[in-house]
Amino acid sequence: MKNPIMLFACSISTSLLLGGCFGIDNAQKSSSEQDPVDRPKEKYESVLTYTGDSYDLPGGEKNEKIAIEHKDEVVKATKDYLKKEYHTDVEVHNIVGNSDGVTVFFESVGPLHFYSVAVVPIDSKKKKILSSKTFTLEGDVEKAIRSALYAYIMEDDFQSLDEQIEEIIDSTPTITGRTKESLGNAGGSGYMTPYYFVQSSTHDEAIMPVYEEYMKNPTTSQDNLKMLYDKDLFRPKDLIFSINFFMKEPDADPDKKTFDSIIQSIEENTELPSGTYMINLHDHYVIKSKFEGYKQNSLSLASYEGIIKE
Repeated sequence: MKNPIMLFACSISTSLLLGGCFGIDNAQKSSSEQDPVDRPKEKYESVLTYTGDSYDLPGGEKNEKIAIEHKDEVVKATKDYLKKEYHTDVEVHNIVGNSDGVTVFFESVGPLHFYSVAVVPIDSKKKKILSSKTFTLEGDVEKAIRSALYAYIMEDDFQSLDEQIEEIIDSTPTITGRTKESLGNAGGSGYMTPYYFVQSSTHDEAIMPVYEEYMKNPTTSQDNLKMLYDKDLFRPKDLIFSINFFMKEPDADPDKKTFDSIIQSIEENTELPSGTYMINLHDHYVIKSKFEGYKQNSLSLASYEGIIKE
């Protein structure tokens, strides 16, 4: 039996990277509260063309220019840090200036697939890349790896979710998802697809033995990792699925009938991965500088606690 809907509060520490707070209003907006469909081109872009190249962070113009001039150093610093600290090879997709350096968006290369970010500080006065001081935001890469481990050891469940998403898209021609390019350039949110991203919480005890073994021995077998997973310790709130659809037509507001149909499809599918599901239907546009789809007229189910499989 499905568990009841519960409220969920997203953490401020990751909200910049995740493009908002997952529709934290926990409300379906009435027509009197909706934004006008008119979206200024300097702020909004069609979800069909948005690649994340225009993602922006405050006060980063000067450092971004320096970083572009020293791109090879920035990329090497990022790759070296991720390889040393997380045994992970990465592909760098985007370099975005911030007030103290650059935020580097990357994608993992290998059996575990996830997106995240690193920060490479810059001495702007000397125009010097401070490679030895490269770092990642506390806990972010760790959570990204854990979400990727879930997808790795539960590939059948995740395939069921992907198939459910495909079925929804095929049966609902009025909706769409993000471009794959935007995930690499501005996503940075763990295990991601154009339609959803997954996060594992800091206190997820069920996956910790798997994570610890992977960090000690990243070449360990998939079967061994599966054996280490402790399903008895799993709590749905420890694994968050944020599902985001967009209206395909530029002048279309999020449609409640379509939204309710999406929710019903997901609620009725008992083959999906266990966890907490947040479902959002946005209009056609992304806020260019933030990878943000959520707006006042978005329809959002703040969270749905999924079934725990025996």
